[in-house]
Amino acid sequence: MSEEVTYATLTFQDSVGERNNRDRNNLRKRGYPAPSPTWRQAALSLLTLCLMLLIGLVTLGIMFLQTSNEINSDSEKLSQLQKMTHQQQDNLSEQLNSYRNIPTQEELLKSQISSLLKRQGQMAIKLCQELIIHTSDHKCNPCPKMWQWYQNSCYYFATNEERTWTHSRKNCMDRNSTLVKIDSLEEKDFLKSQPLPTFSFFWLGLSWDPSGRSWVWEDGSGPSPSLFSTKEYAQINGSKGCAYFQKGNIYISRCSAEISWICEKMAALVKIEDLD
Repeated sequence: MSEEVTYATLTFQDSVGERNNRDRNNLRKRGYPAPSPTWRQAALSLLTLCLMLLIGLVTLGIMFLQTSNEINSDSEKLSQLQKMTHQQQDNLSEQLNSYRNIPTQEELLKSQISSLLKRQGQMAIKLCQELIIHTSDHKCNPCPKMWQWYQNSCYYFATNEERTWTHSRKNCMDRNSTLVKIDSLEEKDFLKSQPLPTFSFFWLGLSWDPSGRSWVWEDGSGPSPSLFSTKEYAQINGSKGCAYFQKGNIYISRCSAEISWICEKMAALVKIEDLD
């Protein structure tokens, strides 16, 4: 009985084994190979690679966030820097505008100072003139002794000598002056108002220039018609020679005639300290 059971068991096991072998063969024939160790390694490698990619993505994400924060921080700093730059530009523009106004203010100050100095000079001249009236040899006098002061000129009347026009001119040059030049009707009236001898004649710095065929003063300028009467101007245009002054009128004579003369030169400036 036991032998039968054993046989039956072996028979069953053998039949099962054969069936399994047949199933494996059938699977191989159908194209389903059995798993191998190589496939398991490939799957493990792919899984490892995926994990590494995931870790890399996470790392890149963290780095992106950090970079983004740094960019935002740099943007804020740049914005603040731009604001500071604009403020400095505005301040610089204000300073430049103030500097541009300096020349205008400087010119205004110069003009005011010039006006004050001119007014001061005019007042000094008037005061000096009053002092000379009462004290002829006052130290504020801008003209040498024996010279008459009028406006900006000093005049020397040579009443005690008589010379030709050429020698009279040389005498004035020796005194650092020239024969008188009449520039205005006021100056002509001043010469006329001087207490001169009745029959006195005085050379002027006006003469005929043969080369230019015209009448000229010593400085080369021509006489102004407004300074002469019609009769005086007709004499000048109708004759040649040298001009002289007598009783407020201008006449023409030979330059070789010997008469008195009048010298003229620029008056010195009136000094404030000389008014004491």
